[in-house]
Amino acid sequence: MNAPVFQMSNVSIDIGGPRSIMQRIASGINLELHRGRTLALVGESGCGKSVTALSAMNLLSAPLRVSEGSIVLRTEDGPQDIAGLDPSGRQMRAIRGRRIAMIFQDPMTALDPVYTVGDQISEGLRRHLGLSRREAWARAVDLLRLVGIPAPEERAGHYPFQLSGGMRQRVMIAIAIACAPSVLIADEPTTALDVTVQAQILDLLRDLGERLGMATLLITHDLGVVAENADDVIVMYRGHVVEKAGVGALFDNPAHPYTRGLMASLPPADGRRVELTPIPGQVPPITEEIQGCPFAGRCPHVMPRCGERMPALQNLSPEHSVACWLYPAVAEAVA
Repeated sequence: MNAPVFQMSNVSIDIGGPRSIMQRIASGINLELHRGRTLALVGESGCGKSVTALSAMNLLSAPLRVSEGSIVLRTEDGPQDIAGLDPSGRQMRAIRGRRIAMIFQDPMTALDPVYTVGDQISEGLRRHLGLSRREAWARAVDLLRLVGIPAPEERAGHYPFQLSGGMRQRVMIAIAIACAPSVLIADEPTTALDVTVQAQILDLLRDLGERLGMATLLITHDLGVVAENADDVIVMYRGHVVEKAGVGALFDNPAHPYTRGLMASLPPADGRRVELTPIPGQVPPITEEIQGCPFAGRCPHVMPRCGERMPALQNLSPEHSVACWLYPAVAEAVA
């Protein structure tokens, strides 16, 4: 596999301020994105998925900050650690939208209600590519056509409230891919959409990723979406990566008790009526200080050492890693 176009290495995120104690909400995040491939980041709400995405865009604002690690974007000019750049500085503004783009959860709040969608797509084209107003508008119409919006010449002149939820999400995708970024981050891109529109949006993202050669980070809590659309998967729990694998390896042999719990809470794909098994309890709040594995309080296999130390991610196979004391490879690594 070629070198990753984007890489987060040992990234930790803290919350706090000058007059408060810093609290770690995510620790030791490692992920790689490769051109033409999709990495899914999964977990329940509160597990750190969105804050990871915001850190990848250098969009964290006080009291959140990246306290450790590097976030490296590779371009034709060489690798650049964007974690060290001023979030509102000229260098970072030149990267966002041009090299890295993001599709946010709710297009109705992400789109500006007082500008037409054509103007909002055109803005990035004019700023990053230097197109004239007329050239940018023509390209915006082409992008609306590319993402499957009918009558794009007419729709370009519409405001967000005049479009359906599915169309607004397609506009968000058009804005994100307008400057052909090398990295696309999709944070719950199908939230609140009906099942048919959800499938269309995900098919579109997969097709565009392959056609444009983008590396995609897909953030979701839906394992069905992961199975159909991802190449690789990272499972997060309360700010820690607890399992990492190729999508086939993860679904064939889920290793971490948390991943197994997520699988057990899904209805069977063949439509059989069975009683689902939810994971008991809730994700611990970020304000709760935890020693050891944060899943210990909900885990059916909890052992004394689980409350003493968080296990490190260790390989079960070349394409499958897990952070759990159940596995000899993990225990031997710290013996």
